[in-house]
Amino acid sequence: MLILENIGKTFRAVGRQVKALSGVGFAVQASEVVALLGANGAGKTTTMRIITGLMLPDTGTVRLEGFAPNSAGYAARLGALLDTARSSEARFSVLENLEYAAALRGLEPRFAKSRALQLTEELGLADKRNAAAQTLSKGMQSKLALATALIHEPRCMLLDEPTLGLDLEASDALEARVKTMAKAGTAVLLTTHQMEVAQRLADRVVILVGGEVLLDQPKAELLSSFGAQTYRITLAEVPTDLQLDFVFTLEGAVLTVTLPEPSDLYVLLEALRPRVLQNIEKLEADLGVVFRRLMHGTGVQA
Repeated sequence: MLILENIGKTFRAVGRQVKALSGVGFAVQASEVVALLGANGAGKTTTMRIITGLMLPDTGTVRLEGFAPNSAGYAARLGALLDTARSSEARFSVLENLEYAAALRGLEPRFAKSRALQLTEELGLADKRNAAAQTLSKGMQSKLALATALIHEPRCMLLDEPTLGLDLEASDALEARVKTMAKAGTAVLLTTHQMEVAQRLADRVVILVGGEVLLDQPKAELLSSFGAQTYRITLAEVPTDLQLDFVFTLEGAVLTVTLPEPSDLYVLLEALRPRVLQNIEKLEADLGVVFRRLMHGTGVQA
């Protein structure tokens, strides 16, 4: 479906060069949701801009079902939700925005109107069809942005921080739509700093560090490889000056720690002495914990 091969990009500033991407390559298949993760500056935004055709790579190729960026076939197959604030004309109504987006993509007017009515019904915008975009709530604007990106029935969808700033109801609705799209055969590439969103939606995880692919692995395999190494420990009192050689978080007297090896539990317990332990619980790893562990290993702050 969507294939990136050996993508490289260097930005040239006064007196220096900044390498944003180096040899980046991965694929997103039909019916697959891939989470593209990384710390700030890892290269996620540059990658997304190259995929959309807004930026040209210095090296490498991007293909969507064989089509190159900025070709008619590529544009017809790609949808993108990258910036809700700039995805609609503020003074246009919801229907006018959708019909305008359809016209830009060359859709026949009758089909465009039918598709716009269908999407507003599916996304809960039916009673807002004649409302100006600028009068919509944040959640409704996000739904309009999604409808705009879906108007031409893309085969591949790019989502950049799609739930950021949304209330719980709007976020749940958007996530449900992503799952529906993937089930129907759409390839989805998602970037987010909200690890719980990536955990709920992603089938596969690609992690960028310093513009290079650190990891490309099915989410289930990745989580399972860390599953026996995360513990929640409740201490009798809040510790002061706690220092451990493991990745950990501390909330009050509750310590959550990720261990490289299960046998390191004994090392941890020894390091916690003479503090009194009230409870110790082995946890199923979550993507946030795994991501922090991987970043810790590279020296990058998550």
